[in-house]
Amino acid sequence: MTIPVVGLILFPLCLLLWMRPLLMLHILLLAGILPAAAALVLGGLGVQPAMVPAMAFMSFVMLQWVMGVHYLGERTVMALCFPFVAVVAWTLLASMIMPRLFMNQVMVWPQKSDSVGGRVLLAPNFGNISQDMYLLINTLFLVLAARFLTRSDIRLDRLYRTFLLSGWCVVGICMWQFAHRIGGVPFPDTFFYSNPGWAVLNTQTAGPVPRINASFSEPAACAAFLGEILFSSVWIVLQGYSVARARWLVPASALALVCTTSTTGFITVAMEICLLPVAAIATGSMQLLGNVTRMIVVGIALLACGGLVVVTVAPQVVPAAQFVFQSTAEKKDSQSYQDRSQVDRDSMSLVGETYGLGVGWGSNRASSLLPGLLSTIGVVGAIGLLVFDWRLLRAAMAARRRVPPGPERLVIEGVVPALVARLIAASLSSPTVGFLDFYLLIAMLVAAIARIDLQCAAMDPARIAHHALVPVYATAGQCHAEVETDRPQIHA
Repeated sequence: MTIPVVGLILFPLCLLLWMRPLLMLHILLLAGILPAAAALVLGGLGVQPAMVPAMAFMSFVMLQWVMGVHYLGERTVMALCFPFVAVVAWTLLASMIMPRLFMNQVMVWPQKSDSVGGRVLLAPNFGNISQDMYLLINTLFLVLAARFLTRSDIRLDRLYRTFLLSGWCVVGICMWQFAHRIGGVPFPDTFFYSNPGWAVLNTQTAGPVPRINASFSEPAACAAFLGEILFSSVWIVLQGYSVARARWLVPASALALVCTTSTTGFITVAMEICLLPVAAIATGSMQLLGNVTRMIVVGIALLACGGLVVVTVAPQVVPAAQFVFQSTAEKKDSQSYQDRSQVDRDSMSLVGETYGLGVGWGSNRASSLLPGLLSTIGVVGAIGLLVFDWRLLRAAMAARRRVPPGPERLVIEGVVPALVARLIAASLSSPTVGFLDFYLLIAMLVAAIARIDLQCAAMDPARIAHHALVPVYATAGQCHAEVETDRPQIHA
């Protein structure tokens, strides 16, 4: 067992700040940009840095729950999270049944295919247990964080601003690595890539152009994160929110994404641009639609002018840009694309071979999100996730219309595009979206909806009269306590 530098920083920090759970969530968002690092190495496995503040947060909040602490918005939170919890229950049950039900009847791609080099017969394996554990932790964290963030003394928008700050950190790391690859500036590889469970692709090039992966394991993962930062910041800027340095984050994240030369990133951005007018029309605001149109026109003009300047000042860049464009356009002819496509086709074939039930969570690893979900949790689980997504999106849009611009609405406006961008990128090149920072974004969205529901209830005379008959905070004997500070006093 070894503790890398990231762990030497996070473990003492989280221990000192354990009594301040909100700070743990801020730390988690910043630690989430280090997925290729490890806070603790156990043999050939590495504990992701975000797991340290997440476990500290969950231990404190669960201790509060044992002491009888409850939150006003928890009923709304549980109602919104119920479809997801039901899907998780089905997933855990299926991971125990399906590998035994279809044992030695179908061929699957194992979680670690490097050791076998191909498909193997389905059988119960350690992947079922490990992936179930990760899923349980993620689900528990989602529910606890969403309930905790409904507290009235928490500024939810500050957590979103930390999310944007993590985008600036990734942009800075991208520029740092680019300077390292081009000019030999020292770059701490051992700090960013200390997780032995990841195959880090930090030396790839696209012709003469280095492919940048920053603190992630590969350029595509970095581009996926930058895509969600870009889409989120663009949308809040178009909405007119005055968030510090958000306007500058748009071109900065776009430039960093270009440095990755990732086809996943380019396709994600193209789909985001197509979704902008649709989202503007869905809001019913003609002014917002005009802002989207102007932004697209100005962006095209700036791109054209910038291209002319670069061609004039540095004509040697043109062949490199042509090579990157050609390699991106011909990506479908590459061997890696063919291999990933074959894995996805094999995964989709498992749906029919298992009669739509799937082979169990952790039994098969696809190359993209939809084949990965359908082949493991089956049609039942996929439909459950669609129900959860649709209910959450509908509740977010309804909550957005109920209140004027403010902290909760800012979180809704910023988090929804980020989640959409992450799902688009995962649908292209990632089998799961299991990072804790993704679940924290969902928790922030759920909490924002619950807080708006509480605000509207406070302004409804009928509901005020109803709450006047039922004590908001019951006695300690009824296992409830008032929650307004990090150290709640339990009143007898």
